[in-house]
Amino acid sequence: MKLNNLIRPWTILCCCVMAIALISGCGGQPPKQEIDAANAALQSAITDGAEQYAPEELKAAQELIAKLNAEMGKKDYKAAKQTAIQSKEAADKAKGAIEAGKAKAKDAATALIDEVKQGLEKAKGLVAENAKLPADLLQPIKDQLAAAETGIGEIDGMVTGEKFKEASDKATQLKDQFAQIEQGINDAKAKVEEAKKAAGAKKPEKKK
Repeated sequence: MKLNNLIRPWTILCCCVMAIALISGCGGQPPKQEIDAANAALQSAITDGAEQYAPEELKAAQELIAKLNAEMGKKDYKAAKQTAIQSKEAADKAKGAIEAGKAKAKDAATALIDEVKQGLEKAKGLVAENAKLPADLLQPIKDQLAAAETGIGEIDGMVTGEKFKEASDKATQLKDQFAQIEQGINDAKAKVEEAKKAAGAKKPEKKK
């Protein structure tokens, strides 16, 4: 009886030790709190615009989240906890970089818009200088110029709404339009000259 009483506590103790060993081998309990915090921080950074204004920092955070998921798949909870903490820090860093990225994008868009507005004035000047071109050649160019001027108004609205990437993309399109306007005027002038030469060639020579 006494022997049984002695064996039972030792059996319980051994079972406890084995259970602890098994848990330790799996890395402990899943770090749910740390994982939730990391995912929330990442989502917050994305919502605030990290994809557009802090892409490199966001990519670093996403890579850590991928590493975290792999560690969770292996049930390496100890490593996963550390990676979750690192993931949150990286996501917070991405969120903190958004304002700087936004300011940089605004400066780039503003510089491009100023360049486009100068292009508009140049295009207007070219159209005015060539106002005597035939209407059928000049009118399409005028229509193109009017559309470009409307586009500049749209860009100003994009900047006000902090849509700096869209503003830059639109400004780049307008630069191409101004180049087309200039080319259109040159082509129209060339057609007029060709028409003059053709008309001159058809005139009969005066008899001596």
